[in-house]
Amino acid sequence: ILNAKVSVRASCCKRWFDCPECHRESSDHPLQKDDELTLACKTCKKVFRIRYDATESDESDHYCPRCDTKYV
Repeated sequence: ILNAKVSVRASCCKRWFDCPECHRESSDHPLQKDDELTLACKTCKKVFRIRYDATESDESDHYCPRCDTKYV
């Protein structure tokens, strides 16, 4: 996630972070990669999930499904 308009829930430790670097700096384990991301929109405060595929990215995947805030 390229900016901090969402928080990302790390599937390995179930904690929330603004970015992978934040996880690395505050955790004693590597970030577990997953096909599905759990995100929390910082605008509307709603939690949602997206399937992550680096090879296929749809423009609609870059917006919060609840409030339409662009986070990528």
